[in-house]
Amino acid sequence: MKIALLGPTGQVGQSILRALLTTTPYPILQIASPKSHSTALSTAQSFPPDQQSRLTTQSIDLLSCSPTTLIPLLTDIDIIISALNGPALASQPKIQDAAAAAGVKRFYPSEYGMHHIYQPEGDNYGYIHPTWMQKISTTEKCLHHPAITSGAMTYTLIGCGDLYNQGKEPIWCPWNNPSLPAYTIYVIGDPDAKIDFTHTDDLAAFIVETVRCPGLAENRELNFVSDRVSYREIAGWLERYSGREVKMVVFEKRVVDEVWRDKGKVPGEVRGDKGSFGEDFWILVRGLQGMGRFVRPMGMVHNGVFPEVGVRTVEGYLGGVVWRELDILI
Repeated sequence: MKIALLGPTGQVGQSILRALLTTTPYPILQIASPKSHSTALSTAQSFPPDQQSRLTTQSIDLLSCSPTTLIPLLTDIDIIISALNGPALASQPKIQDAAAAAGVKRFYPSEYGMHHIYQPEGDNYGYIHPTWMQKISTTEKCLHHPAITSGAMTYTLIGCGDLYNQGKEPIWCPWNNPSLPAYTIYVIGDPDAKIDFTHTDDLAAFIVETVRCPGLAENRELNFVSDRVSYREIAGWLERYSGREVKMVVFEKRVVDEVWRDKGKVPGEVRGDKGSFGEDFWILVRGLQGMGRFVRPMGMVHNGVFPEVGVRTVEGYLGGVVWRELDILI
């Protein structure tokens, strides 16, 4: 069985690639954009020789290429796992067209999240942020693709909680920077509200099990959660393990409504975030978390389908971040 991975240099894609190479015997084709090609090659060289021998790297501009260009590349592929995000996600439908023509049997659309309808105070309409809407519309096209409806191709859709180990998100996940002298965690609404969190490596391990056991995962939506905790708990653990001051700034829920109507109303404390997501999206997610809406009903969490997949608790992770720093200092 041969697997093609799209978007292997992103935060989720890197975890999936590492899990596939280190825990399975399958040949892997990683397809990277020209801009990230050097990163993909560098990552490949970081694996032991026996794992490198199973990894092939191909550089292609998925946005500008035609489906016919992709067909020869996918001819021997059995499974495609998409970890595309941002503008590249728009290329996923034509990739699936090419995959169908090439005879690919299984497709994993890029999901790895949780989407919500937002209803501002006093408004009778519900709204979906463009970041979520892009994934929703792309996924809908995937699940209704002719190859899926005919049975020639199957799908597996993987959802998860908030990815709490995102190293590139300084305001979203400040605890990922162990060099800070103090920490500030920004909350909107209730700091005691429980939130579903997922570690990307746990998510990747879950995906690997769905590959190994296709009968349990074909044509299914499966959601995986590593932990369910509140920001108040996170603040306490971070202070305990880091030995540093942890400040929690709590905004009122009305901030979400204000920013939804006017992006210029983003509070100055979190303005100018250099992360991957827009400020208004960060505000919306934090607001929904503070409303207690960022948790799935227990029947929609599928950890039990593959109970052998372990989880990294948030507390255990925070302790590990501090210990790694101490090891470096010693």
